Amino acid sequence: MLEARAFEPAFLKHIDGLALGIKRAETRRAGRRTLGRVRGPGLELENFREYTEGDDLRYLDWSALARLDDLFIRTYRPEREVEVTILIDASASMDLPRGDDKFGLARALGAALAYVAMSDNDAVRLAAFSVRGGAVRLQATPFRRRLESYSALRPFVNGLRCGGETGLDAAVGELLFERRPQGMVILISDFLVSALDYEAALDQLAATRHEVKVVHVMGGRESRGAYPPGLYRVRDCESGEVREVVLGAEAAEACRRRVEQLGARLRDFCASRAIAYLPAFGADNFDEIVDREFPKLGIVR
Repeated sequence: MLEARAFEPAFLKHIDGLALGIKRAETRRAGRRTLGRVRGPGLELENFREYTEGDDLRYLDWSALARLDDLFIRTYRPEREVEVTILIDASASMDLPRGDDKFGLARALGAALAYVAMSDNDAVRLAAFSVRGGAVRLQATPFRRRLESYSALRPFVNGLRCGGETGLDAAVGELLFERRPQGMVILISDFLVSALDYEAALDQLAATRHEVKVVHVMGGRESRGAYPPGLYRVRDCESGEVREVVLGAEAAEACRRRVEQLGARLRDFCASRAIAYLPAFGADNFDEIVDREFPKLGIVR
């Protein structure tokens, strides 16, 4: 399965040096990369201000007191790691069509993005969601910070199974219930839900001031409508509804149009919310997606 590629030494060597840009307070680092960081406790001197009653005396500037006979407090520019959550759709639709390995593509991309984020020592976790029996099922790894612990994500990635409904809005609500600090959330899904559902989910994330990125995965045959012609009995993998359909050239063209419309609406909505959008169609295109499309998520070398 494709998810195994994300842990192969040759692939990891290929993506070594990539960095996930985060649009926060700017911090310059050695080399060609400029990355944003979230502020927190740190030791970089930022400015001075006059002392007021109750200030911590440890931050008094004694040299200023000696020179100016006045009290000043040193202030600092804090800097801390950014928390990155990579949220993977594990609903039943992600496992279909069977031969497309759409879920393998989603897991491989999620793991690769985790590796890129961990290369800058940010706190990274993988999470997966589905809705089963009306309840949100949210699984997550602990946050990991160093590349040496990347292989510890492998059992989680390999152990994920698809099932249940998508429920993006409910799943995001469950995730945000943890009340983590502002960071980055990368949502990987086929977005085969109503537009109202994914728009509400993305609006929830944006409202909490997380930096949000969307990876829209689809299967190769699914996106092209490339099914053998004939009469099919089709069962909706999430609702269980069964109906008969005739597939042929006309149906294939209608399928392609619907995929294009879904992608266009999702892309336009993301653009209106300053959310990075990446189409990832076809497991066979995994290497091309990583090499050519990752920059759409702010990934630089």
